[in-house]
Amino acid sequence: MRGKVKTAMVLAAGYGTRLKPLTDRLPKPLVPVAGKPMIRYALDQLQAYGIEEVIINVSHLKEPLTAWLAGCKRPAVKLSEEAEPLETGGGLKKALPLLGNEPIFVINSDIIWTDEGESALDRLARHWDDAKMDFLLLAQSRSKAVGYDKGEDHLFVKHENTLEWNSAAAPYIMAGLGIFHPRVLHDAPDGKFSIKILWHRALAQNRLFCLPHQGRWFQTGTIEDIKKAEQQLKPG
Repeated sequence: MRGKVKTAMVLAAGYGTRLKPLTDRLPKPLVPVAGKPMIRYALDQLQAYGIEEVIINVSHLKEPLTAWLAGCKRPAVKLSEEAEPLETGGGLKKALPLLGNEPIFVINSDIIWTDEGESALDRLARHWDDAKMDFLLLAQSRSKAVGYDKGEDHLFVKHENTLEWNSAAAPYIMAGLGIFHPRVLHDAPDGKFSIKILWHRALAQNRLFCLPHQGRWFQTGTIEDIKKAEQQLKPG
């Protein structure tokens, strides 16, 4: 794409049910992984890319999360508050007035990734084609994914819509990171819904694409997943 992506949204409003009892008192994005809050990994990647503004949705235990985010000077943070968690799609729709009208990064707050060579954010931006894409989603080789839950990923990551497909690395899963254009939200439902509704729409219109990740990837949604990630992330 011409120019860089300027804005990002990090999804951080969930209950973190699978991380109980930690999330009875601590919002999921602040649960530490290898010595720092899990959301800090995404913010560090965005800052390194050059993002100047991040929208973050908050709901469950929002007071401690809001207080922690108030200490983040770079990138600048804008909050989208939800009375109750609206899931991935509903959270994006609620934040629509803050998102602007250009492609933006969207990242789950419970994923951590490392890059080999060009960063995942740079690669996504380089491959974005606004004329034919509504979503460009990072995919991860399932065999190399730490913390993967069985799901419907195979419905979205297909040979025909995946750039740089590598049969040896397939099957792929969704990596919880990508670029999307806010125009897909204008006719989206209100209230609570999954972003997969929007993925299905875009897929049917041949406007959903995937790009395999080059590097390590971790989902830190359970205590066991965090332990696995820490074993690989801690130096030495």
